[in-house]
Amino acid sequence: CSRRSGHRSRCVIGQKSPVAEHYFATVDGIRTHYVAAGEGPPLLLLHGLSASLIAWAPNIEPLSQKFTVYALDMPGRGDSDKPNIDYRVPAAAGFIKKFMDVLGIERASLAGCSMGGMIALRTALDYPDRVENLVLVDAAGLGRELTWYVRFASLPLVGEILQNPSLRGTSASLKYIFYNHSLIQEGFLHEIYRRRKLPGAKQAELKMIRGAVGLHGVHKQWIMTEDLRHLDIPILIVWGAQDRIIPVNHAHNAA
Repeated sequence: CSRRSGHRSRCVIGQKSPVAEHYFATVDGIRTHYVAAGEGPPLLLLHGLSASLIAWAPNIEPLSQKFTVYALDMPGRGDSDKPNIDYRVPAAAGFIKKFMDVLGIERASLAGCSMGGMIALRTALDYPDRVENLVLVDAAGLGRELTWYVRFASLPLVGEILQNPSLRGTSASLKYIFYNHSLIQEGFLHEIYRRRKLPGAKQAELKMIRGAVGLHGVHKQWIMTEDLRHLDIPILIVWGAQDRIIPVNHAHNAA
């Protein structure tokens, strides 16, 4: 696919996804890569910490039957710029609002997975007039408990060792994340690996981790379970019972 600024191209981003339009938009000075597909009310898909928009590839085709789907590479991830900026949750929520401004989206539904769920929830809380519906998929920010792997990655030097962008390290990470290893297709593995080894990707990911997580788990100021009461919009909570990163009891507590 073309990756030139100001150009768009059509290509398949996943085995089950439709032919989709790839774009770049400049948001707050950050060159941001995203995919758009379908027609209907806008729906933004926000990926997790170690992923990129390709994590949503199997979902885009069915969702595009009813929505205009926008799946973006968050700053520091995928093929978006990786500047040395504030990657904490409020800044990320502000970025989503600015992304919507640039694309002329007044109000949208947000679906976020893992850290993307935390960012989606923060966006709904900070900019309630911009969010129509909220989908939280194995979302961070609904409890402190978190896998020890991510907690250790928040430590100085240790994180630099653990966040291994090699193909073997990427494969090991995906096998830990996916309960069903048959879902890890070779093309998906190599695409995640390609994006993890891009210049600045590792540094950005470590800043994201350390801005949200410490040795005791998710920082207390980013726990937003009680804040769900203040949202007067439909909220769908989706979780994997075998999630080894964020425990499923967070879903039940949030509900």
